[in-house]
Amino acid sequence: MLPVSFRSGRTKRHSYQMSEGSVVSHLHQHLMFIDFVFNFSRFAYSTKLNKFPVFNINDDLNDLCTSAVSPNTTKATRYALNVWRYWCMTNGLKDHTDITKIPAVKLNELLENFYVTVKKSDGSDFLATSLHAIRRGLDRILKNAGVGFSITSSTFSSSTKKLKEKLWVLSKAGMSGARSRNIIYFSLSDEEEMWQAGCLGDDSPITLLSTVVKYNSQYLNMRTLQEHADLMYGDIELLKDAQNQPYFARTDSVKRESRSGSTRICHGEIYHEHSRGHKQCPYCLLYKYMYIHRPPTQMEAKSPFYLTARKEAIDMGSVWYEEQRMGLRSLRGIVPNLAKKVKLENCENFTFVSFTQVSRRLSSHSCCQ
Repeated sequence: MLPVSFRSGRTKRHSYQMSEGSVVSHLHQHLMFIDFVFNFSRFAYSTKLNKFPVFNINDDLNDLCTSAVSPNTTKATRYALNVWRYWCMTNGLKDHTDITKIPAVKLNELLENFYVTVKKSDGSDFLATSLHAIRRGLDRILKNAGVGFSITSSTFSSSTKKLKEKLWVLSKAGMSGARSRNIIYFSLSDEEEMWQAGCLGDDSPITLLSTVVKYNSQYLNMRTLQEHADLMYGDIELLKDAQNQPYFARTDSVKRESRSGSTRICHGEIYHEHSRGHKQCPYCLLYKYMYIHRPPTQMEAKSPFYLTARKEAIDMGSVWYEEQRMGLRSLRGIVPNLAKKVKLENCENFTFVSFTQVSRRLSSHSCCQ
């Protein structure tokens, strides 16, 4: 055992015994920190005690963090970027601080280690909810960069497994961070009641819009407000498969324009489904929203996908929507309002994810035709 001494404050001196192995580990961590400071000395960054460093680097990655949805989303995405950069620099991976330039296979390998070892600046673990948010932030950066893959796809199955293992450990340690507000899922009978009550269908602008939100959530893998709010008209394309059957695919083509040579990726597909009639066919209803009841001026690729529904029920003609983006609050309220109309309890706990257990037809990411 080696005696180790240190000062606490200005006067009081403490001593304790530390094993030789612990001393070596302590010195290694100290040297890693010195190397981190040296390598980042050319960049300005601000931090407060026990807060995570914020690197004030004027680069393209910071621009990819900017969100049109809310300042909070931008802030959360930049925080995720800073966590990634800090982890890379303190683990001798400074060549990988730009996450958008890492091939998918290599990134999956790095994430396996990242999810298990990433810590706060004071050395403590993140809450499980925080780790989830960091992952979403990194994925948002990759999506905005148009890299052509998502860290939530099957390509990243091994790193996702590591994440789930870490989340289980955190949960068992009482560090889930989950709020008492839990997501509630719609049952098949809930959905049937929505159709019978006229909450879903094409009888009015808001009804059609609500139905499109439902099907986009189920079939096109759109589970968050961020994904719905960022959706552009050109991000959903009308294509044909090898059997010449038409289908809608979410390809995020508008976002891919910023990155030349990126592969077209399908995040979900919608085909004709007439087992319950045309009135409930996801393809037919999406077609009506995109091509029949939409203002012609809002059919450009970079037009917002979700538009404000017109309130007048008379003399609307074929155009049911205004030439303006649907408000964020209105978009967020679509699912809770559906729950309220069929008199379900805890309506505020229903979200876009609530639809995913109604129809297990979420497509995995695949290359489009």
